[in-house]
Amino acid sequence: MAARCYNRNAGVRSDTLVDETGERMSRRGILACGYYGFANLGDEAVLAGLVHGLQQAGYAEPVVALSADTGYTEREHSISAVVRTGLRAVWRAMRRSQVFVLGGGSLIQDVTSARSVVYYLGVHELARRAGCRLAWLGQGIGPLRRRWVRWWTARAARQAEAVVVRDPASAELLRAMGVEEVQIGADLSFLLPEADTENGWKVLQRFGVEKGETLLAMAPRRWAGGKETPVALFQSLARYAVREWGARILLVPMQASRDSELVGEIAAGVPDAVALPTPLSVQEVKDILACCRAVVGMRLHALMLAAASGVPALAVSYDPKVRAFWEPVEPKYVVDVANVDEHVLEQHLAEIWEQPHTLRERVQTYAAQQRTLAWRNIDALLGMAS
Repeated sequence: MAARCYNRNAGVRSDTLVDETGERMSRRGILACGYYGFANLGDEAVLAGLVHGLQQAGYAEPVVALSADTGYTEREHSISAVVRTGLRAVWRAMRRSQVFVLGGGSLIQDVTSARSVVYYLGVHELARRAGCRLAWLGQGIGPLRRRWVRWWTARAARQAEAVVVRDPASAELLRAMGVEEVQIGADLSFLLPEADTENGWKVLQRFGVEKGETLLAMAPRRWAGGKETPVALFQSLARYAVREWGARILLVPMQASRDSELVGEIAAGVPDAVALPTPLSVQEVKDILACCRAVVGMRLHALMLAAASGVPALAVSYDPKVRAFWEPVEPKYVVDVANVDEHVLEQHLAEIWEQPHTLRERVQTYAAQQRTLAWRNIDALLGMAS
């Protein structure tokens, strides 16, 4: 199919553009921008889902990603990558691309600082000036605490031809800011290939886990405040599972830079626990989680990958997005980190452990709904890129 782009100066679609030297160039493909190349499995799952979804839809044009580690991105996703902070290279990539995709994950938020949202909205503006058509896919919007960030976000969203968010709360926030054309989809990670448990067991055997062992996976993170430290809490819950059911504990570092040390500390206090090393690929982690009887997750995409494989989970919520995602499955099995208590977690985990088939059916139904919604991202994108 012929790649077409939107020439914002002429107001018409065209297949070519003229660069600064007068040379005619053809615009082709998609340029994706996100938190890629930082060894964060959640964001890598988003990019992997985007790439796989496009492949499944028969899209054959180039997909390029802005990345902090271009070598990693190219190896992991089999696409081209451009250093995300290299202004000239980014500009060249934009001038050659038909569609600029901002997606997905929690890119548009200013909870920790405004630096991140300034980067993403700034690159979005640069892509607009480069003549790219603009799409927001799989976005989780907010929280947005600063008035100027809310203004800039609304302005940028109105400039996009397609805005697809991953949850109703994000849509409500954008609409409250005056952005009317918003679709509710789901996270792009739901477009990943189905889990392969045979491969999951093969990967686990590298770490001394035998096929058929009863596995409980944990995806913790550090948090501020609360009654207990993450190390003490997760060690206590893990030892409970070992004592009650003879479970083998897998500690999953979803974000290498922040979680690797933590999972090592937890594993050190639990008999035969395995702290999975980094880097594992997104698909390897999904395959591993599919081998587990249950997951205890704080990291959102650990819960999403588990859900996609029909694995029941106990969610420890440090952020509204965690509660918003898992609550439709079973509100009872979402515990806020501010009120977390080891005895409550033990009780909930025991209930999950003793009714796996009922919960698996519920999780599978929810995951199927999410997968259908996730395709809205690809449908919206192909409507622009064809």
